[in-house]
Amino acid sequence: MDVNTTYEPFSQEPEYIKANQDFVAGIPLDGVRRILDLACGTGLLTLLLLDREPELIVTAIDLDPQQIALARSNLLANGYRLLSPAQHSATDTATPDRYGIALRVGSAMDLDDISSESVDLVTIGNAIHLMPDRDRFLGEVFRVLRPGGLMAFNSVFFVGTYSPEAETLFAEWMKDAVLHLNSINEQRKEKGLPSIARVRGKSGIAFDKGWLTPEKWTEVLTRHGFTAAKKELREVRISRQGLAAVGAYGGLAEILMSGYPVKIASECLQAAAHSMFDRLGISHVPRFWLEIIARKPGS
Repeated sequence: MDVNTTYEPFSQEPEYIKANQDFVAGIPLDGVRRILDLACGTGLLTLLLLDREPELIVTAIDLDPQQIALARSNLLANGYRLLSPAQHSATDTATPDRYGIALRVGSAMDLDDISSESVDLVTIGNAIHLMPDRDRFLGEVFRVLRPGGLMAFNSVFFVGTYSPEAETLFAEWMKDAVLHLNSINEQRKEKGLPSIARVRGKSGIAFDKGWLTPEKWTEVLTRHGFTAAKKELREVRISRQGLAAVGAYGGLAEILMSGYPVKIASECLQAAAHSMFDRLGISHVPRFWLEIIARKPGS
């Protein structure tokens, strides 16, 4: 089976786009000009922000060169002009009728080249749970924000993301993924090939760090000097195709089926999404997104 293990297919699903449109629509942009979009992925948040305010100055950073390449293609396809880092620095004194967008491969944990108090808004879409050192990350975000600046993030990796109904459905999904893996191994056995074995001792980053409740997130942000301006839970109904697309994403597959080859895990999760929907006769899988907007005190 040919499986696209990038995040791009899920980032194009209507429910994913709508969830992020609603999230971005709730971010106050009055007085916002310079934005830092961390773990930008395919550039969706950057695009949605530019849809609202085309003259924004945006620096978008992602650790994965493949994601930056996709973001570049998406921005160019939507008619936006991309600047080199040197050109982007020059836009600090841009007039209101100019904008600038810079993309770069880099870690959201490494913001040394971003000046203190130089950013109006920091965004991070569905990736804050991947930060290896939460305290260091929030400290850096606080440093680069100007007084009164905002940090906005959303995430499905938090305590409370699953309703009781969703927990049951996700368990069924994983059960079907294991059944698909067993089927692959049976086919390999018939061909005289060895079974696909699990390599123990591997685990996914998202599950290593511990999820927080929305209330705990407020406590952590307060400890780092932020005030919580907005906290919301948004229910998103994931379609059959959406679940298949997110299951195929290698970054999630290596977590949910840790220890198996990523392409095999992606194939199993993608196939399991379809078989589960057929078997249970369902139309969607619900999941809550956490949305938080926090402010750095000051004018």
